[in-house]
Amino acid sequence: MNRKNVESASDRAFKSIKEMIFNYQLIPGQNIDYIQLAERLKMSKTPIINGLHRLEQEEFVVLIPNRGFFIKEIDIREVTELFEIREALELLVLEGSARKQSPEMLAQVEQAMIAHREYPYDVITRKRQLLDMKFHLKIAEISGNRNLFKMLENVFERIYLRYRSEILAPKRAVVTKKEHQIIFDAIKDKNTGLAKRTMRIHVKGAMVANIQGIEQAMKGF
Repeated sequence: MNRKNVESASDRAFKSIKEMIFNYQLIPGQNIDYIQLAERLKMSKTPIINGLHRLEQEEFVVLIPNRGFFIKEIDIREVTELFEIREALELLVLEGSARKQSPEMLAQVEQAMIAHREYPYDVITRKRQLLDMKFHLKIAEISGNRNLFKMLENVFERIYLRYRSEILAPKRAVVTKKEHQIIFDAIKDKNTGLAKRTMRIHVKGAMVANIQGIEQAMKGF
């Protein structure tokens, strides 16, 4: 296999493994059997290992000497830092979103909001988390700032790909859908002040819920 093919296969391995984390086929804390993974993805071990090292650089997996690769779990310090960054980015996004909105763009945001709202919320799942992320990223799209969009997308990935969704309390989903509606209506009415105030409350509430989930998991609940 020449260098170009190895790099191409490594890129495919990176994307495939990351997608498996997204789809909860690989969960935070899980040990990764790269030989089994190579068989599953029908690749040789080399691109799989290269892909895992790339994911390690992006802090989605961790390599523990003599034990192997593991899906990296998020801790309270990192949750706090990431949500602080998320809040700053979301507030910046709203400046452009309220100003540049159009009926077509708002319709896409509303569809994402409805998809999240109508998804069963008796338990928090990875699917619900991804629907939540889609709603927020649709708002970011309206702003027209591609760099802000990519930064916010990266923050969401770093939170959701390394967080066990099942440790979030279902009641958070009820609060979330109400706050989503207020944020959407405020953007539609070009009420940036209300949108920002609600977004700040929304993000801080999500941070608290995530921290509480981690604390309970650490206690064995």
